[in-house]
Amino acid sequence: MSKVQSIRRGLACLTVGALCIAAGANARADEQSDRIKALEQRLERSLQLIDKLSSRVAELERAARAAPVAAQAASGAQPAQAAVVEDHAKSIAALQQSVDQIADGLSKNANDTGIPVHGFIDVGAGWSSRQDPVPLRGFNAGSLDLYLTPQIGARVKSLVELVVEFDEDGESSIDMERVQIGYTLSDELTLWAGRFHTPFGLWNTSYHHGANLQPSISRPVFIDFEDRGGLISAHSVGVWANGKTALGDGKLTYDAFLANGPSVRGRELELNPFTDDNHGKMLGLNLGYRPAGVLSGLSVGLHGFSSSVGRYNDDGSLRGTTKLRALGGYFGYDGRDWETIGEFYRFSNSSDSGSVLSNAGFLHVGRTFGAFTPYARYERASLNPRDDYFRSLRNGRSYTHLVAGARYAIDANSSLKLELRHSRETAAAQIDAAGAEIDVPEASFQRALFQYSIAF
Repeated sequence: MSKVQSIRRGLACLTVGALCIAAGANARADEQSDRIKALEQRLERSLQLIDKLSSRVAELERAARAAPVAAQAASGAQPAQAAVVEDHAKSIAALQQSVDQIADGLSKNANDTGIPVHGFIDVGAGWSSRQDPVPLRGFNAGSLDLYLTPQIGARVKSLVELVVEFDEDGESSIDMERVQIGYTLSDELTLWAGRFHTPFGLWNTSYHHGANLQPSISRPVFIDFEDRGGLISAHSVGVWANGKTALGDGKLTYDAFLANGPSVRGRELELNPFTDDNHGKMLGLNLGYRPAGVLSGLSVGLHGFSSSVGRYNDDGSLRGTTKLRALGGYFGYDGRDWETIGEFYRFSNSSDSGSVLSNAGFLHVGRTFGAFTPYARYERASLNPRDDYFRSLRNGRSYTHLVAGARYAIDANSSLKLELRHSRETAAAQIDAAGAEIDVPEASFQRALFQYSIAF
C-alpha cells in the first residue's frame, strides 16, 4: 500500500470515527448535553482539518504521479529537481503521521465516556399498630441514592454508592454505602477491594439501596441493613473475588471474600469500616449455579461465612467475643413473569456461655400481570435464647413475619408499592447497651407501608 493510499485510508477511518462520536453523542443527548456540545465542537474542528488535509493530499498525489519520471531523470537533472522529489516524499510521511495522531486522539475521545451517574429517590408513608417497637404514624422523605460506576479502561472498574436518608429519630445522614475498586482478569475472575455488599444469598447481592429496584418495600428483617436492625452484616470492608465459568449448559458462579469482622455496639452491628477491632477476620464463600435451557432463570447455591465478633458496652469496654459461623443455601427464579427468592441460614455460634444453634430464613414469591406484581413473603427466625450474639442485638429474638403487597410499574423507571405486614416476636431476655440483662415481652403488631420510587 502506497503512502498516499495510507493517507486516504487514514482519512476514511478518521471520518468514520468522527461520525461514530457524533452518533454516540446524540444517543446520550438526554443525559449528557454539555458533553455533546463539546464533542460537536471537536468534531467540527476535526472535519475542517480533514478538508485541509484532503486538499493537501490531492496536491501531493499529483506530485507523487510525477515523482517516478522525476526520479528517472534525477541522475542527469539538476540537483534542485532531485531535492523536490525528496521533499515530496518527506511531506507525505509527515502528513501520514499527522493523520495517525488525529485518528488516535479521536479514538481516545470516543472511548472516554466520563463518569455515568445514576440515582434513586423514594418517598412514602407508614402506619403501625400499638405494639410496634418502631411506631409509624405518617409520611417519610425516604432516601436519595447516588450510584456512580466510573470505568478506567477495559479492565479497571469501580463503584460508588452514596445514600442520604433519615433515621428513626428524624436525623438525616450521608452514608458511603459502597466504595469499591476492581480489576477484571477474565470472566472467571474479577478482584475487588473496598466496601461492598457481603456476598451471601441472592437478595443482598441483587438489590442495593435503590428502592425502585427492590421487589418489595421492606427487606427481609434478618438481612436488613445494619442501621435498620439487620442481624448479619450486609456490608463488608476488605477484598473480594468473584467470577463465573461454564459448567455443562449453564454457569457456575462464585464469590470469596476476606473482610473486617463486625462488632456489636449500641445493640446494632458495626462493620468496622476503618480498622478491625480484633484479629478474627470475616471469611466467606458463595457458590451458585445457573442452568440454561428450560431451567433458564433459575439460580441455586450454597453460602457460608465465619467471623469473630466483639460485643461492646456503651463505655467502650469489651463485654465478650462470639465466634460466628453460618452455613446455608438459597434458590431463586426470575422468568415467565415469576420472581422467587428463598434463603436459609444455620448458625453454630460459640462464646463464653458455650455453643448454641440457631436458624433463620425466608421465602419471597411475586407474579407479574402486566404492570402489576402482587407478592408475598414468609420470614421466620428461631434464635437460641442463650446466644449472646443475638441477645445483644435489638432484633435478636425469634420472630415470624408475614408480608403481602403489590407493585405497580408506572414505567421502567418509576413504581408505586403498597405493603402490609403482620409480625409476631417472642419474649426474650436480651442484653442492653450497658451490658445489663433486660426482659423484652412478646409483641404482635401490624404495619401498612406505601412507597413511590423513581430511578434516574
